[in-house]
Amino acid sequence: MSKELAKEESKINEEIHITYYFTVIFTMIGTLLILYFLSHKVEKLSLFIIILSLSAGGLPTGIIGAYIDYKVSEYKLKNRKVI
Repeated sequence: MSKELAKEESKINEEIHITYYFTVIFTMIGTLLILYFLSHKVEKLSLFIIILSLSAGGLPTGIIGAYIDYKVSEYKLKNRKVI
């Protein structure tokens, strides 16, 4: 019985296709927000400021977007199985 459940779970995990739309959107929003706040503090933007904004705002909010993408894909898979 446990072998059958393990096979079903692995089959479900293989069928989930994550699109990462929300991840890209949330990463862009986080990066732009930090860039906006930093632009008021510094006189001109440099590569360091851009990398700082990406790591400070873009990547953490991108993780939230990845979680949303996973849940949306999981929800779509469950609805497809029911019908």
